[in-house]
Amino acid sequence: MDELYGYCVGVIGIDPLYFLDEMSMDETIAIIKARNEQDETTIKRTWEQTRTICFYNALVMGAKDLKKPKDLFLLSWERKKNENNEDAPRTVEEAMERHRKIKLNKYKMK
Repeated sequence: MDELYGYCVGVIGIDPLYFLDEMSMDETIAIIKARNEQDETTIKRTWEQTRTICFYNALVMGAKDLKKPKDLFLLSWERKKNENNEDAPRTVEEAMERHRKIKLNKYKMK
């Protein structure tokens, strides 16, 4: 019961007795959906931050053809929106291959 109390009060901010005895199924579903959306927003923000850090690291290392962080790679929720964008890599593997080609051209290696 202590774990449930901690989860209800700490994570979702609801009294456990209300949660167990009085809450309707619709309320429970609404709370779960809201919590999932909040978690998804946090995850997206974290990936955006990671990509931005990678972008600036690449600029410092000499990648001159990058104009914005999306030029490195698209995130899963962006691929659906940008399906016609042929310039942006679709996966991390494509981004790595593109970087390898840029590096080879920069140093004129074959």
